[in-house]
Amino acid sequence: MTVTALMLLLTCCGGNYQAPVTEQGVRQVVTAPVIIDSSTPDSRLIASPSRPAIVVASSAAAAPDASASVVPSSPRRQAQSHRVRSGDTLHSIAFQYDLDFRRLAIANGLHAPYTIFVDQILNLDVNRTANHASTNPVSNIGTVVSNNSVARAQAVGSPSSGLVRQPIAASSNQEPIWQWPHHGRVLREFQAEVNKGIDIGGGYGDPVLAASAGEVVYSGSGIQGTGDLIIIRHSDRYLSAYAHNSVMLVSAGSRVMAGEKIAEVGANASGIVMLHFEIRVDGKSVDPAEFLPRR
Repeated sequence: MTVTALMLLLTCCGGNYQAPVTEQGVRQVVTAPVIIDSSTPDSRLIASPSRPAIVVASSAAAAPDASASVVPSSPRRQAQSHRVRSGDTLHSIAFQYDLDFRRLAIANGLHAPYTIFVDQILNLDVNRTANHASTNPVSNIGTVVSNNSVARAQAVGSPSSGLVRQPIAASSNQEPIWQWPHHGRVLREFQAEVNKGIDIGGGYGDPVLAASAGEVVYSGSGIQGTGDLIIIRHSDRYLSAYAHNSVMLVSAGSRVMAGEKIAEVGANASGIVMLHFEIRVDGKSVDPAEFLPRR
């Protein structure tokens, strides 16, 4: 009986039946949010339940502190320290970072024969420490030793395996007498920061000659981008470098004469047979064409 009455009631109402208000969906009221920044007055900082607030940082607050995170444009130049690797010498490290080896030695309290140790940390900030080190070398040496327990342990425990020794001849300030290190033609000239020396073409295995008399202060392949590299010190101010060799005929500590064969021509990373030759004065690259005799 009850079911029959309910069916009659629905029939009479037709399609106009509405559910009770409590069963209807609640209307969603959409209001614009209040946007708050650093210039918003205090009177608007009280949030209304029906008006959400979005907090926007001002341009001044959002700007990062330039001193907090600096991306170096050139890691090689911006580096502040160097961990000594096997095969490193003081000259090769100075060459790698475009530094004068004398200033690098002063900054780290080093004296001839400039003994350094594998895993020793060398300070590269020669501009900041050079003056202090020259006026107070004893203090500077103490700092280096006390902060390098690895070097101390190697110096005591394994003097032969941990040491990277660099024999240095007596200081000389004479101007070197230069000659060409190879007879090939110049493929690429000196271009300051782009090419720090000259590229000389030739045949694979051609002789590489010492451009002037001096002492070999590095012979190895530990400097990225140079392949097998030889560095010769001609005086306290002058160095010459010979990169991308296929054969190395001299070792660090050797004395060479001008024109002596020290290596054989190899190829660079692109496979081009060439000798890359540099001259450095006080640690800085200079144009070899200004020193080599005219052909």
